Amino acid sequence: MKNKKIQMYTDVIRGAGLKATPQRISVLKMLSEMTSHPSADMLMEALENQGYVMSVGTIYNILETFSEKGLILKLKDNQEVMRFDANTQFHVHIYNKENNGICDYYDPELEVLLADYFRNKLPEDISLNRMEVSLFA
Repeated sequence: MKNKKIQMYTDVIRGAGLKATPQRISVLKMLSEMTSHPSADMLMEALENQGYVMSVGTIYNILETFSEKGLILKLKDNQEVMRFDANTQFHVHIYNKENNGICDYYDPELEVLLADYFRNKLPEDISLNRMEVSLFA
């Protein structure tokens, strides 16, 4: 099973036109397994706990490249710290002011509703590539 997961991450990275280095694979794997929308520092700590040692610069470069290629989302938390999400499918981010957390809310009905709404409201020369919805609690 583990090899299939590694192959899946390798394929995703290569599908974005990138070389699937061990560092990139481990970052994407770890980020995909974390639901806390970690910062680069949080991600680095989690990687170190799993035995992967990388410089913070390497992690930032990988995250920036993944973001540019659309493999991950970049978010800012309530304290303006950059956080990351490997789930690029439609979902709502709920920001918690009390604990500075970010959690996901899934509602396929909302996605259809918003997509239909914007399809009928946006100018014809604009096509909708992605929607982001954030709620602040």
